[in-house]
Amino acid sequence: MPKNNLTVFDYIDYRLYLCAYYRLHKETERSFSHRLMASRLGFTSPNFLKLVMDGQRNLGKESLEKITQWLNLNKQETEYFSYLVFFAQAKSAIDKNYYFGLIAATRSRKNIVSLTPDQFEYFKEWYYPAVRELISGKTDPLDYGALSSTLEGKVSAAKIRKSVELLKRLGLIILDEAKVYRVSSPLLNTADELNSFSIRRYHSEVLTIARQSLETIAPHGREFSHLTVKVSPDGFSKIKHRLQQFREEILQMVLGDTHTSEVCHVNFQLYPITKSNVHETSF
Repeated sequence: MPKNNLTVFDYIDYRLYLCAYYRLHKETERSFSHRLMASRLGFTSPNFLKLVMDGQRNLGKESLEKITQWLNLNKQETEYFSYLVFFAQAKSAIDKNYYFGLIAATRSRKNIVSLTPDQFEYFKEWYYPAVRELISGKTDPLDYGALSSTLEGKVSAAKIRKSVELLKRLGLIILDEAKVYRVSSPLLNTADELNSFSIRRYHSEVLTIARQSLETIAPHGREFSHLTVKVSPDGFSKIKHRLQQFREEILQMVLGDTHTSEVCHVNFQLYPITKSNVHETSF
């Protein structure tokens, strides 16, 4: 099979890459089909690859090797594609976290700059967004040591420097003509229902920091409150929607504040503590 013009590193879902590859060859070879594709790869089931693309079947080791060879991927592309497969098919959060790290490391080596696939890299560490806010308005060169001592989470100067390099590479922070760091867009948000492991991982880290703040920050310097309520499915949806609206109000509030001096986390938690099929989630 000739080398295609798709780039596997532009994808974080191996099934979408296979779908794109299929569409490409369907356009250039009219007789190309899922059946023909499966036959060429030596699969006995004619609809096996169609089921894989639709998320109804997974790839085993043998089928993964067949597909990477047929896709004509080089060593690094094969490695990356395999990580995507292992991540998507991992059963535990520990395994997902492991392969997530390998995916992020591989993409970093490729120095990919497209924003949408790289959003998960931005949320890989909790302090990346914090550094983005912290350096906004500061003049180059930055004092990484001073920035490190500013953050409560004990982030080293080396990690601060790496964060700034990442933010510049992703275009999330820019250095203007006056050598002042500016955020490229005042608002950076993800879809409310984005089913992304990277976002869940980021929220998990933020919640850990919130828990630690109960011990490290005096009550007058934080705000924690709690309600235990019984709600209907409709009431749950209304509360969730209201929290989303309030979050947008806060964003507009801080955009109009020209005397900012602190970077803060604002957390909202709403979750059921009783079992319900409505609220069940899975990786």
